[in-house]
Amino acid sequence: MRKRFVPGSRTTLVALDVLFMLGSMVALIAAVHDRLGLFTLAETSLVIATLAVSSIAFAYASGCYRHDALVNFSTSITRLVVALGVGAALSLALIHFGFSQLFETLAFRSASRGLTIVLVGTSAELFGGMIARPLFLAMARRHWFRRHILVIGTGIRAHYLRDLFRRSDRRLAELNFVSEEYLGGVPATNLPGEPIVPLPKVQSVEELEAKLHIDQVVVAVDDPADLHFDHLLPWKANGVPVFDFNTFIERETGRVDLKWTESHWLLYSEGFRFGWLDRAIKRLLDIAASASLLLLTLPTLAVIAVAIVFEDFGPVFYRQERVSRGGRTFKIIKFRTMRVDAEKFGAQWASENDPRVTRVGRILRRTRIDEIPQLINVLTGEMSMVGPRPERPVFVNQLSEQIRLYHLRHCVKAGVTGWAQINYPYGASVEDAMRKLEYDLFYLKHFSVLRDLSIMLQTFRVLVFAQGSR
Repeated sequence: MRKRFVPGSRTTLVALDVLFMLGSMVALIAAVHDRLGLFTLAETSLVIATLAVSSIAFAYASGCYRHDALVNFSTSITRLVVALGVGAALSLALIHFGFSQLFETLAFRSASRGLTIVLVGTSAELFGGMIARPLFLAMARRHWFRRHILVIGTGIRAHYLRDLFRRSDRRLAELNFVSEEYLGGVPATNLPGEPIVPLPKVQSVEELEAKLHIDQVVVAVDDPADLHFDHLLPWKANGVPVFDFNTFIERETGRVDLKWTESHWLLYSEGFRFGWLDRAIKRLLDIAASASLLLLTLPTLAVIAVAIVFEDFGPVFYRQERVSRGGRTFKIIKFRTMRVDAEKFGAQWASENDPRVTRVGRILRRTRIDEIPQLINVLTGEMSMVGPRPERPVFVNQLSEQIRLYHLRHCVKAGVTGWAQINYPYGASVEDAMRKLEYDLFYLKHFSVLRDLSIMLQTFRVLVFAQGSR
């Protein structure tokens, strides 16, 4: 038995983008570099590298390689166009204001020449991207990326997996079910809904492998007591990953599903490592990012402040008590988006089309610009750039009583953005708070500085497409 190679869907699309987008751009710029005013190899290489890095970075940041974009052509193209547009604007700024200080060439000192270079390169990248995506979808239709997953179990957990993989963004996998009898157990009976039809009784791993070419095995039995797991060891020994139900769900969804998670599984599983070096680097990243963003957005902040004052002559900023690491409270700073008397009847969740929100505030909330003053909280060390969303003490007390493990989210500083914020829309109920906690727990369990950088990049998608705002 040999584990077969299944190319990763995201990795493949990135590779296709590099091949076609960057290949098209390099070929076109190299062919017309003299006409563009790029007369040396150093100048041409610098322009190509700038366009390439900005395009791929913003393609990732805009969500071009997320599950929903992988299976939906229109979503993928829309995000790619946005990514290339923003990347082109950034590249133009670097070429005109940065490279002109390094080179005496007219191509960098002339804004029109710089714009021409960027438009030529970006157009070639868009052409390459329009080739890469249909090719990727054709590969997907031929099942190049389809994993064959063997699920052991026919009970409630198995039903949950089946329903999860029936979603449109999870169709890059095929599930095959084997009865609990495979491990010496008793099949589940009298379950509501469409029953699971397991494979006929099989005798050996080799027989299963010959028929199905299994890539992963998931143990999804409802009651593991008195089961014999010897049958699973040959899979593991031959390089086929074997996952317990909770670990598999966590890997597939990017969250710790509280419906199924037992405390002892969290206790004994890997993760929750916060070394002093990681914390030190995270703090340096917070200072650098918050200071840079505050300087860059300062003119915009001044205009917004004037607009807020002119609408109702109230205060510009809104300070409110929130909870951060260790349960400590602090005063969060945001642009005021509601009427001055918004909470005269006490604290309440923000709702969609909330009548308390002002006209200027509605724009600020939709674009998330009202969050920018929180960078001051980051700079002073009360918050971090990445972490769980800071909640009010009154809501924290309520949710701690209703949701188990809710207190764990306060093991790190609250963040301006976070894993929950980029994966789940704005929450305004206990159910929403529980789902966001599941993402927060995943972040805590898999904390790393690289993940923080990834989350900060992916926040771009939430801002540009106004996802989850209220």
